[in-house]
Amino acid sequence: MDTGPTPNITLQNAGILDVDMRKIDLVALSHGHYDHTGGLIEILKRINRPVPVVAHPRAFSTKFAYKPSLKFIGADFDQSLVSDAGGVLVLARNPVKIADGVMTSGEIPRQTPFEKVKGFWIIEDGCFVADHMIDDQALFVNIMNKGLVTIIGCAHSGIINTVRHGQKITGIESVYAIIGGLHLEKMDESRIRASVDELSGINPRVIYPCHCTGSKAIDRLLDSFEDRWRPLRTGDILEL
Repeated sequence: MDTGPTPNITLQNAGILDVDMRKIDLVALSHGHYDHTGGLIEILKRINRPVPVVAHPRAFSTKFAYKPSLKFIGADFDQSLVSDAGGVLVLARNPVKIADGVMTSGEIPRQTPFEKVKGFWIIEDGCFVADHMIDDQALFVNIMNKGLVTIIGCAHSGIINTVRHGQKITGIESVYAIIGGLHLEKMDESRIRASVDELSGINPRVIYPCHCTGSKAIDRLLDSFEDRWRPLRTGDILEL
């Protein structure tokens, strides 16, 4: 799931971890930002055979943010290059079953009042408009006798929206683990507090935050979950 910001970083880390790219059967993309798609083409070349690439149809749209001026933040290649490298595109708005007990989320309904998407822009029908990141997806994994695992890239849809969607479409209420970026790094205290309070109600067994979670949110997670969380770092291996 996801391929890092650049081929060099992804392939170097894979080499250090002794990951054989040729054994990869499928690639899933959480959304279309460059730091989650940058290594895709070279990974597909290393796999060197046709494999499915599961993503939302909007994942390869032209995406922007102000940092501080207008900056392109989407994938720096188009869909034709994915196909040329051996990727068989599975562009779907609905959930896609990847294997027994493993599925993508599809589009995630936005239901919580505090999880708003701001700061992103897109070209749509010839207009420059706000990007509500409907291409944002998660992976849901059913761990036998433990519960639901939610694996996220950035949780642009909101971590609460994402987990609740997973519970609904899988029919699994018990949440075992939440893994990935919670996209709370630049959020205000009220958004962080509301998110952590809702997570406490969901009551996952473990949380492994990383990437865009942010230090303020991590501190609040520590207060609420104590020994049931730890930050995820490059090179960590989780056994679920």
